[in-house]
Amino acid sequence: MKNMVVKRNRKNAGLTGIETAIILIAFVIVAAVFSFAVLNTGFQSTQKAQEVMKSGMEHAASALELDGGIIISSQGGVLKTMNFTVRLSPGKNPVSFDPAFLSVAVTTPTYSRPNVYRDYSTTDDGCYVSPSIGIRACAFKILDAGAPGFLEHGDRFLIVVRWNGTSVALGPNVPVVIEIKPSTGNVLTINRLLPLVLDGVQYLG
Repeated sequence: MKNMVVKRNRKNAGLTGIETAIILIAFVIVAAVFSFAVLNTGFQSTQKAQEVMKSGMEHAASALELDGGIIISSQGGVLKTMNFTVRLSPGKNPVSFDPAFLSVAVTTPTYSRPNVYRDYSTTDDGCYVSPSIGIRACAFKILDAGAPGFLEHGDRFLIVVRWNGTSVALGPNVPVVIEIKPSTGNVLTINRLLPLVLDGVQYLG
């Protein structure tokens, strides 16, 4: 009888050890899966944060910058054109001058046009502006060694803004704000006050 009790106790002890091992193994597996899920989520969150920071930095800095000063032309005391050259900012990706990816806004004390940009051209075709349109902006090639219509490092594009004096006449001492808005990067803002006397071709700096 005593031997049977000892055997039964030994048998129960063996089963308890196996069950405990199984439970421990289950805990280890669950902990490993949980740790992997936590680490994976952390890596994804870090990657997403880096992408957001990179995108924010790209949009915070302007992709375009002026290359030289502003030149205007007038006739009869009325502004006709405003010309300036732009280049790509250091470290920025190429900017498309396709009208689908770029706009030019003009603001004066009397009116505001959200987009007067027409198109990019390799030659100056006149960028015709009719009285019904009033204002037109075009981009022309000065240096464009890469893909046509893409402002890349080393390229220079001339931006010409033309006014039709009959419908949107601008006289002396009037502030003009021009905003060039590419699809990527911050806005390039040009703010100039027209001279007290408009006479022919003038340099505004």
